[in-house]
Amino acid sequence: MNSHNAYEEMIQRSYNRAWQEGSRPFPVASFEIMLLSHARKQAAEKEKALFLRLNHIFNWDLNRRQQNQYLHQMENGATLILTDTARTILWASHSILAMTGYSAREVLGKTPRLFQGTGTSPLVTDHIRQNLRNASPVSVELTNYRKNGEAYQCIINIDPLHNQEGDLTHFLAVERETTH
Repeated sequence: MNSHNAYEEMIQRSYNRAWQEGSRPFPVASFEIMLLSHARKQAAEKEKALFLRLNHIFNWDLNRRQQNQYLHQMENGATLILTDTARTILWASHSILAMTGYSAREVLGKTPRLFQGTGTSPLVTDHIRQNLRNASPVSVELTNYRKNGEAYQCIINIDPLHNQEGDLTHFLAVERETTH
């Protein structure tokens, strides 16, 4: 019997007993919390593995230190958004949902303009466009908008990604909401 089935069986027995008694025993709630925590860790590991697979597939010229920096930022709650050179979103980390209200699936095929609105500075977006046109890294603070229309401030660091042959292939944005 695999561990997943053993967990399910243990939960089912505890729930059956609790339903018969008309209560919800503390160990069951604790066990659910432990399972949720475990599921979150597994999802984070899968997301890290996906990022490393993308690195391998696109043959980016990233050393281990750079890879680890991106992974560390993702682990610490930053949202990563990968675009092609036309700035179409190809991938976003799951934390995009908490920051923007959009799921990773909802943003695929769109451009980051999706997050801009009336309070987004045209000077800052022009600065971003100019740096990306020159394949230069850029770091800015910007007002973006959630799916529900609420404005938020974020710090965005965008790196051009080149393959091993030196060709520009993608841009990777690391975004973190600020608290002021």
